[in-house]
Amino acid sequence: MKGKKKFTVDKNAVASSFSKAAAHYDQFAQLQRDIGLQLLDSVSTKNSNLILDLGCGTGYFSEKIIARLPHCEMTCLDLSVAMLEQVSKKKLGRVTYLQGDIDNLPFTANHFDLIFSNLVLQWSEDLSLCLKQLKECLVKGGKLHFSTLLSGSLDELTQAWKNVDSDPHTNTFLSLDNIKQALQKAGFKKLSITTETRILTYQSVTAVMRALKGIGANHVHGHRAVKISGRHLIKLLEQGYSPFLNAQGELNLTYQVCYVEAQK
Repeated sequence: MKGKKKFTVDKNAVASSFSKAAAHYDQFAQLQRDIGLQLLDSVSTKNSNLILDLGCGTGYFSEKIIARLPHCEMTCLDLSVAMLEQVSKKKLGRVTYLQGDIDNLPFTANHFDLIFSNLVLQWSEDLSLCLKQLKECLVKGGKLHFSTLLSGSLDELTQAWKNVDSDPHTNTFLSLDNIKQALQKAGFKKLSITTETRILTYQSVTAVMRALKGIGANHVHGHRAVKISGRHLIKLLEQGYSPFLNAQGELNLTYQVCYVEAQK
C-alpha cells in the first residue's frame, strides 16, 4: 500500500502487554468504551445471528451486543488469553472463546453475519490482508463495523519524547487514505467512513504513561518498551510536553479516530 511504512508486529509482546493489563484494563479504558459505544450506535443487529467480536478485550461490548441479541452465537477472539479469561467470568451464554491473531484468522468463508471490532485493527501487521480475511468470513450482505486510530494520535507524547532521544516511543498509525486504500484492496464496496478528534487531559507525564500501560497500549512496534523512571527522564518529558499544556495547565493527549462500516 503506497505510503505505508512496513513494520513487523511482535505479537507475543503485544499479547504480553495486554495480558498484564487484563485484570485492571476496565479501570483505564474509558476512552475505549466511549469510542466503542459510538461505534455500537451505528450497528444494526437485525438478522445477525452469528457474530464475531474481533479483539474482544474484557468482553465489555460482547456483553452489550448479547444483551441486544440474547439468542445470537458470539465468537470472542483475542490475542491475549488473560483477556479471554476476563470475558469468561461474565458468563455470557452462547459464546465461543478463541485465542487468535487478527492477521491469521481461523474462520471458514461466509460464516459471520456481523463483525464488531473496537480499537483493534491498528495492531494489524498488514491491514489490507486482515480486511480481506474479514470480508471472506462474512456472509453475503454481512457487515464489518470497526474503529481504529489514525496518524496524529498520541502526537503530543511523540513530540515530548523527542526531548529525550531520537528513538520511537509511540506507535505510528495509518492515515485515512491508507485505511481507504486497504478497504478497497480488500474488496469492500459499500463503505461508510467517519472521523473525529478526541482529546484527553492528564495532570502529569507519569499519569499519561500510566494510563497507556493500564490499557496495554505501551508496546511500540519493533522496539522494546521503555520504562519511565528517574527524575531526570521525567523532567525531560515534562519539558518536551510543555507546548501541549492546556489553559488549565493539564497535559493534552490527542486521539484521531476513524469509524468504518463496510458491507460485503
